[in-house]
Amino acid sequence: MPRSSLVAAVLLVPCLAIGRAASQVPTVPDSEVANHVGQAVTVEGLVASVHVSHSGIIFLNFGRPFPSQTVTAVVFRAAAGRFPDPHQWEGRRVRVTGEVRLYRGRPEIVLSAPDQLQPAP
Repeated sequence: MPRSSLVAAVLLVPCLAIGRAASQVPTVPDSEVANHVGQAVTVEGLVASVHVSHSGIIFLNFGRPFPSQTVTAVVFRAAAGRFPDPHQWEGRRVRVTGEVRLYRGRPEIVLSAPDQLQPAP
C-alpha cells in the first residue's frame, strides 16, 4: 500500500468512529433524565401536558404536568412554526433527542428541528 494511502486510512478511521459515536445517543426514560445533564440523549416518556405561552414558546412536559414534570421539551418561537399542532402530543408516548440542560433547576431539552420529536415505537 502506498504511504499516502496508509496515512489517509490512519486518519480516516478515527474520524469515522467519532462520527458514529456522535450519531448514537443513549435512550433513557424521562424519570432518569436528571442523571444526564450536559449529555445528548434521546428521552422517552409520556407527554403529560402541553402549553403554548403568549409569546409562542411551546412546552411539552413529561411524566407529570408542570410544575411537577420530569423533563420539559422546549420549542422557542423562532422554531415553533416547524412544530405544527403541538397539542397532538399530549397524552402520547414520544421520544425527544437533544442535550439535557437545567433551567431553574429542572431538566429540559430545546427542540429546533422536527426530527428531534418522534412518536415512541
